[in-house]
Amino acid sequence: MMYNVNLSPNEQTGIGFQHGKIVTRIILGFAFLAFVSFCLFQSDNSIKPIFLFLILVSLHIIVIHGLRHLIQHNNAKLGLAFDKKGITNNTADTSVFIPWTEIEDFQTGFYRANQQIFVKVSNPDKYHQLRRSAYLTFINRIGKFFRSKPDLLWIDVNLLDINEKHLLNLLHSKLEESRAD
Repeated sequence: MMYNVNLSPNEQTGIGFQHGKIVTRIILGFAFLAFVSFCLFQSDNSIKPIFLFLILVSLHIIVIHGLRHLIQHNNAKLGLAFDKKGITNNTADTSVFIPWTEIEDFQTGFYRANQQIFVKVSNPDKYHQLRRSAYLTFINRIGKFFRSKPDLLWIDVNLLDINEKHLLNLLHSKLEESRAD
């Protein structure tokens, strides 16, 4: 199934966040946080640093990847926005605009997790160096040790109100449409 979305030069359309998926992510995050906190209080001193680290990671996931997206959803912000110039990905920890002229392809498969689409661009290093808050810059620098592709180029389909197959078809048709212009 191919989508055809014709836009006027200043018109923007896109795909919204799915409220249920965001709330589920937050609930699971709090459940994990409660479990790890319980383990922290029941554990010996020798393994408490591990549980403290897990608490920090779960707080990061809840706040950055849960509450932030819930606020965006409540403010009617699109998870993925399209216009004639490119796409804006709001599913990453920092919103990023990617021009159609830089996009080479959209890839899916078993990369980081299920329901992830990677935006293959001509200059991926540019997206490692985007301005972020000090906290997110620090987290990104740590993350670079564990991945080769910039985290801002991943579209988290789990948050969007569309399935992966339909989104991939839509992205490919929009890319072809932009190349035809």
